[in-house]
Amino acid sequence: MRVILLNSMTGFGSGRAESALGAMTVELRTVNNRFLDVSARIPQELSAAEPFARAELQKKIQRGKVVLNARFDAIPGVAEHYDVNRPLLAMLEQFCRDKGEVVSVAHLLTIPGVIVTQQDSAASETLQKLFASAFHAAMDALKKDRRREGDALRAALGNIHERMNAALEVVDKGRSGLVQKYQEKLHERIAELLGPKGATLDAGRLEQEVALFADRADIEEEMIRLRAHLARLSGILASDTDEGKGRALEFLNQEILREVNTIGSKSRDIDIVSQVLELKNLAESMKEQTANIE
Repeated sequence: MRVILLNSMTGFGSGRAESALGAMTVELRTVNNRFLDVSARIPQELSAAEPFARAELQKKIQRGKVVLNARFDAIPGVAEHYDVNRPLLAMLEQFCRDKGEVVSVAHLLTIPGVIVTQQDSAASETLQKLFASAFHAAMDALKKDRRREGDALRAALGNIHERMNAALEVVDKGRSGLVQKYQEKLHERIAELLGPKGATLDAGRLEQEVALFADRADIEEEMIRLRAHLARLSGILASDTDEGKGRALEFLNQEILREVNTIGSKSRDIDIVSQVLELKNLAESMKEQTANIE
């Protein structure tokens, strides 16, 4: 079965891995952003895992703001021991004496950095493996969440595509008799102004005026380009690759709006103008939806 891919930039995924040392939890949250921006909050004992996480995110996410949170809940006393940072403790004790303050050693031991947690190399390696396992689980969950939202966005854009095509058909039908309608109205207006006994208008001048109107109101080129853009939109939505769709859709939206605005500037017919307004509203909805697509 052919899978059609579209990813949202918004999503959440969580992963967890456990061992005899404790439990590792990794959370990934993504929101809209024009470029890839990664923010990592990783405990000190896992600092070596940050380059790995950033490299993996760059491989799998094209754009969006990514916030990574990692937490390790250690089982106390397992594969770790505590030591005192004696130079720091001595410095703090001397500082208190210089200030004439009496502070207990127990209180000084509560200051961050005085008590140091140490792990052996085997435990550090286990932590890195735990992080990688939890990270990949979080990535899988994030991918599913972004794909689920992407499916909803694809359905919304598909609806916009159908409505744009329908509005374009109305414009196409309306423009077919536009010149003849203008010519008839021009004749009627002239007859009203000149009256039954008034002078006659040069037929050549009348034809020239109608020809000028036809040239100004000609939207054939815009219609051709707009249809091509809508065909491109359909192709992107039906594509089985998820690379670069967000940027492609943003550019396509700009081109669609450009042609719609040009058609609007050339059209005075009330029916066509109403459809141009509909197309503009749809283009604005398309812009809002594509802003969420990777």
